[in-house]
Parts: sequence; C-alpha cells; structure tokens
Amino acid sequence: MRTALIVPRNTIISSDKFEDSQWEETWEFKSRKRLWSCPSLSLLTVAGMLPQSFSIDYIDLNYDTEINGDYELALFSPSTSQANQAYLLADGLRKKGTKVVMGGPHVSVLPEEALQHSDSVFIGESEETFPIFLKDLKKGALKKVYAAETYPDLALSPSPRYDLLGAYDYKSVPIQLSRGCPHQCEFCISSQLYGKKYRRKSIQQVYKEIEAILSVRPKPFIFFTDDNMFLDKEYSLRILDLLRSLNVRWYAFTDAHIADDREFLEVIAKSGCSRLLIGFESLTAENLIQINPSLWKMKRCQDYKKIIETIQSYGIGVVGSFVIGLDDDKEDVFDKIEEFVLETNLYATNITILTPFPGTRLYKRYKEINRLFDTDWSRYNGFELTFDFNNMKKEDFEKKFFKLYQNLNSKERITNVLNYFKNVLNEKNKIKGST
Repeated sequence: MRTALIVPRNTIISSDKFEDSQWEETWEFKSRKRLWSCPSLSLLTVAGMLPQSFSIDYIDLNYDTEINGDYELALFSPSTSQANQAYLLADGLRKKGTKVVMGGPHVSVLPEEALQHSDSVFIGESEETFPIFLKDLKKGALKKVYAAETYPDLALSPSPRYDLLGAYDYKSVPIQLSRGCPHQCEFCISSQLYGKKYRRKSIQQVYKEIEAILSVRPKPFIFFTDDNMFLDKEYSLRILDLLRSLNVRWYAFTDAHIADDREFLEVIAKSGCSRLLIGFESLTAENLIQINPSLWKMKRCQDYKKIIETIQSYGIGVVGSFVIGLDDDKEDVFDKIEEFVLETNLYATNITILTPFPGTRLYKRYKEINRLFDTDWSRYNGFELTFDFNNMKKEDFEKKFFKLYQNLNSKERITNVLNYFKNVLNEKNKIKGST
C-alpha cells in the first residue's frame, strides 16, 4: 500500500500578527527554528509499525512545497498550530480517494473536529491500537475511532524509521526515552495525555535507536523530547554512559532538581550535553502555585539563580523557559524577567505567551469563564495572545513582549553570555589541568 506520512508546515508566528522580518532577526527566534527543524517523531514511530510491504514516503512540507503522487493512505500527527493546515491537506487528499488517518495530542483531545477531515482518528498512544487498525485496514473495515484504554508499556514501542529522513536538512534528531511527568502543570498537554506514571524504554531500545540515527546522520545533534529526562537517576546514568560511549552531542528537558547533585552534573557534562531546558515558568510564587498544585516549583523559586549558576558552572547552558500571561503577571513582568536573565547569564531563553492548548486544565478553565477570544488554531503557537489578559491591554502586552525579545537578543547580551561561558570553560580547564 502506497503510504504518505505528512508533516504540515510549522508556522511559528502568524504573518499578519507581527512583522516577520523583525522577529526573524532575533537570535532566539532563529534558535527556536533550528530546534523545531527536526523530524516528526510520532510519524516515524508509526512508520515503525507499518508492514514491510507498505511503500512509505515521508513528506515534510517545511522543506517540500507540495505533495506529489497518489497515495492510498495518508497519516498525520499535527500539533495544534498545524491543525488547520493538516485539515486542508487532508480534505484535498480525500477528494482524490486517499484514506486519511490522524493522531497526536490535538487530535486526541478534539477527535470530533479531526473526524470532519479524516477517515479514522487515534486517541492517546497508539502502540496497542495500531495493530488493530492494520487488521481493520486489511479487511477494508476501518473504525472511526481507535482509542487507547491504557498507558502502554514502552517495550511495545517500535524503533522509529529514521531511515526515512532522506536529504532533509534537519538540525536535530529527536528521541523519546520515556513518557509521563509527575508535575502535571495546568498548561501542559503532554502531561495530561501521558499521565503521572513514569514509563521508559529499555537501554537496548535506546541503543538501537541511536545506532539507527548514526547510520543516517554520522554526527547528529540529538534532541530528547521527554518532558523530564532525569526522573530516574539509575536509569539516567546508564543512558549517559551510552551517550558518552557513542560520542554524540545532545539537548534535553529537565527540572531544577539536577542542581542538587554535582557529581551527576559532572557526568551529564562529560556525556556530550550542550544545554538543558528547565521550565522555571514564572518568578512569582502565586503563579507557580496556580500552575503546579503540588507546589514543587514554587518551593524552588527562591533558588532559581543558584540553580542556574550551579548547572552552568559545568559548561552546560541552561535554557530558561518562562511563560508570560499568567494570572498574577502585572505590567512589570517583562522587566523582571529581563533583569533576571541578564543577572544570571542564562545561556538562552524560551519565553512564550501562555497558551491554553485544547485538552489542558487551563483551556477548560478559560473556556468555562469565556476568556478565550481566538480559536484559530494557527495562533496557538506560544507567540500570540489568544485569551483575555486581565492585567494589560492586548496591544500593550504584545509590544512589551516583542521589546523583551529584542532586548534579550541584543548583540550586547549575546556577547556577554559568550564571554561568560568562555570564562566558565577556562576555569574548568584550569581545574582539570591542576589535577
């Protein structure tokens, strides 16, 4: 069966919202585009479950301009900001007689919407439901919905088909070690879908996947997509040993707890880690209480500066992730974040506007009190305000948000950060030379 795995184009920001030329000049915007320049791990994983008899084309419309050829089956796994485009593409394919199947977080929480543009949808993780789908496909009796009833054992997860990447100029290659996160933040969709329980792949699975990547990308920059990579220290140490032995560079998400263990940080640094993203989210305790009811993040807030200093002293760049637009944010939130970033010499930032993605507790809460003013999914990208922010006028909010980006991406700040890390590395080399 001739099958297409289709990745809709990533539109990081709507062209009619801000002046693209201004945004594209900022260092962080370029950095985010590089990070997002990676394959669709969900589609590559699904490809690993397709029979060998299937003829598979992986089509990334961030690189290709159109879908060429006729297909019997087309698979999509769009993000919320890609959903509109995915639906448009799917409608065109179905008119040609192609069976269209969709899955992923957005489709999982809005299956009825997706079914208007597809023949079947997957709700939740597909390791246990996809084999059922294949049997139904062979019989010519597809169900409308394939819903996961449990969180599957990741031993069932196939090795993604990295061999399908072809000549696409990806800047990073994704791997997922685990699913599940205990923090369950109000605005996070993956924690809602994957649950609290931490599930992981075996070391053998991970080795096989990295070997598959190395066979098509000899010097990859690996992006671990886990919500929180280091929840299990013993397991993490085995992964870090593997990464060091394979001599690869990598990047991951984690939380602030790793700053508590300097020996562990040393192992991370020696394993090829270039930077880690940490979700600080806010500098205000009231906001952290709201988004993380366990209070774990709130209790760490007063130590943020020390946490960053400790991690970066090992030459590991911290990417500080902050969300602006939380209920306790006032007009001075922009200045406070800028001051914090400058003072801590953060390697980089990931500053986004609070986005109530469908399926999150935040979306449900805002919808119930009629705070959502925009349900154009293309605007749900982290750079655009889609709800009524009570503490500022929308126009003032957007101006200050862009001004913050300009300031944090100034040549002066970037030069200061580079000099800071040069000093850190020089100090590390001195210590190494004296031992």
